[in-house]
Amino acid sequence: MEPAALPQDDEADWDCPGIALHLGRALPNRVKLLWSSEPRSRRHRVVEYTCACEAVVYELVSCGGLYMIHKVIQSEPPEHAYTGGWRHTEAHLWWHRLITGRVR
Repeated sequence: MEPAALPQDDEADWDCPGIALHLGRALPNRVKLLWSSEPRSRRHRVVEYTCACEAVVYELVSCGGLYMIHKVIQSEPPEHAYTGGWRHTEAHLWWHRLITGRVR
């Protein structure tokens, strides 16, 4: 008799490091964000991020006092989109909405 497979042995999960957030399912009544292909600033610092095991990765980035959400579609070549321009508190509210599926 073979031993039961452990969760980490599941081939579907092998490449997920399990240390970053995973998005919740997008809700049917979600708000659609307006995305731009150009960031407001070329220099930014990543504050929060979602797991790279998904086809689309999101980052909350700080750009000189304002915050944006950076979306990366992991294709060849990668596609980048940006939304936001919020202050700290509002940016974290939008990030939480994204994570919980209330916006996309």
